Amino acid sequence: MTPEDLKTRAQREMAEQQKALQETGPYLTLGIQLVLTILIFVGAGYWLDHHFKTTPLWTAILSTFGAISSLTYFIVTVLRLQKNSETKPK
Repeated sequence: MTPEDLKTRAQREMAEQQKALQETGPYLTLGIQLVLTILIFVGAGYWLDHHFKTTPLWTAILSTFGAISSLTYFIVTVLRLQKNSETKPK
């Protein structure tokens, strides 16, 4: 193989890796967003419970709301990304 062949092969492999990352990139952050949203709502509920001395009430309410809202966002985003990938020309 000539150095030019190696160079074009390396460029082709790099382009394939870049394409793969572009396709999977939106999915990589979904798990982090899911967990962080729930933790933020649990933390807010915990703070409200200690501030108003209503120990399990606000933590339960806000953690439930955080879990439902983050799961809803997760499902909607995955469905939207799948729809976009199906309609995208190959």
